[in-house]
Amino acid sequence: GAPEGVLVQNVALSRTADQSSSHPDGPARNAVDGNRDPNFNVYTVTAVMITNRNEFENRLDGAEIWIGNSLEDNGAKKSRCAIISHIPKGRTFYFPCNSTEGRYVTVFLPGTEKILSLCDVQVFPLDYADGTYI
Repeated sequence: GAPEGVLVQNVALSRTADQSSSHPDGPARNAVDGNRDPNFNVYTVTAVMITNRNEFENRLDGAEIWIGNSLEDNGAKKSRCAIISHIPKGRTFYFPCNSTEGRYVTVFLPGTEKILSLCDVQVFPLDYADGTYI
């Protein structure tokens, strides 16, 4: 396996993304660019990486990353991994998640009349089967 601390596989790739509302030009699936895998697993998420768009740079400011096993209550039954203060346009930031278990990762922007906009989401788990990153 890979040495501890090395990100090897993005488990968000080809997963389904969901959002509370959308614009015709910005469906949630664009965040992960994949199809829904019906065989969801629970992962121990060690890190999430978010890439910001070149346009609308400030639309991620204040967004929160949540991890959990349920989509109920807009993530109220989840653990917060991080709060995104700011990601410069086109840049990718790494957010460690303290080995949080879950099968859903939610990027949530609190407040009213706000638009969340991002380029990509990557999720990195720890595989407990052999204690290494997958």
